Amino acid sequence: MPRSTRFIPISAAIGVVGSLALLSTGCSSSTDGPPGAATAQPHSVSAGITAASTPSAEGPAAPPPSTGLPKDVDSAARAFTTAYAEHDARDGKDGSYADAGARAAKLATGELVEVLGQRRPSQDAVWTALRAEKARQSVTITSAVVPDGAPAVTQSSALVRVGYTLTTTPQSGERRHSNEQLALRLEHTFEGWRITAMPWA
Repeated sequence: MPRSTRFIPISAAIGVVGSLALLSTGCSSSTDGPPGAATAQPHSVSAGITAASTPSAEGPAAPPPSTGLPKDVDSAARAFTTAYAEHDARDGKDGSYADAGARAAKLATGELVEVLGQRRPSQDAVWTALRAEKARQSVTITSAVVPDGAPAVTQSSALVRVGYTLTTTPQSGERRHSNEQLALRLEHTFEGWRITAMPWA
């Protein structure tokens, strides 16, 4: 009920002057409007915060659904990305990018396993430059989410976009950092979650 209406019975008992004063005070202090006039739509980003500070007549709004990945999906996506994107071009370490692919293949299934272990001639020049620096590349995962517009994770499949910072550390010279991302399709197998494809890779 609007706060101003509570003053009506009192004003009738204390006279015209008191009534005008109380009514004017009640109107000036009241900030209530039609229910929901100042709140965001239930599906908006700010709905959770607004609903908590201004409850509606129907009761508290339901909390927004979680956008986090299941732990086992998140863990599989992060582990694969780290194995796939980390390289060591120092002497006696990786011989090519395919070595990292072979490590990542242990977390994959299907046709992707064979593809990951293949050596790609198109990568030779980049690898040669990395070898010249005797550089090591390490990964720091920054995010793992379902891409916008992609279907939600189910019990059997998931599409995940992993964001990460790639740090290149040469034997001499300054470190370099770049922001990268990898899209992964996962399926649940008898061995757990495995990567089956790398869309757009």
